[in-house]
Amino acid sequence: MMMKSRKKLGAVTGMIVAVSLLIPNTAHASTDSPTVDDLSTQQTQAIADWEAGAANTSTVTRPSAKTALSASGTTATSGTSSMKLYRGSWVMWAEERVNFGWASGGRVTWSDAYQAAGYVGASYVRRNGTKRIFASSTRHDWRGSYTVGAAVPTPWGSVKVYSATSFAFSRVLSIGAWQRWED
Repeated sequence: MMMKSRKKLGAVTGMIVAVSLLIPNTAHASTDSPTVDDLSTQQTQAIADWEAGAANTSTVTRPSAKTALSASGTTATSGTSSMKLYRGSWVMWAEERVNFGWASGGRVTWSDAYQAAGYVGASYVRRNGTKRIFASSTRHDWRGSYTVGAAVPTPWGSVKVYSATSFAFSRVLSIGAWQRWED
């Protein structure tokens, strides 16, 4: 009976040692109170990219202008466009997109917006929503918000060591143009 207990104890001890060897050193904080210094190189670079703003902003304009002859014989133009504000890196990113239409006579006929976001590992991105904050016949303004952060994995769970909230503003105009900026 004593021999079986020793074998079981030996097996359990062997499993504990094997599992502890498989856990990478970077998965543990260096102290009991993790700080930004305990983040991985990728997380540190992702924070730098986020704080740099939307320097890697890309835009998607798809003017689908339709020209038609009105009853008076003059040319009328209308169309749709889409703009995108992208911020971040492959570790944590956020995108604000506004689609809109315009028509002759200098009117914004419609606009809608949505947010997309993603993250890898112990980083996170929370979409706080996007909302139209102003609407007139010639202009629609949108404001979106995101909260990003990074955590350090510990044996007791992840500990958040970085967090920031950012805003994206978009303005669409009746001539099919748009503006965007961040805060």
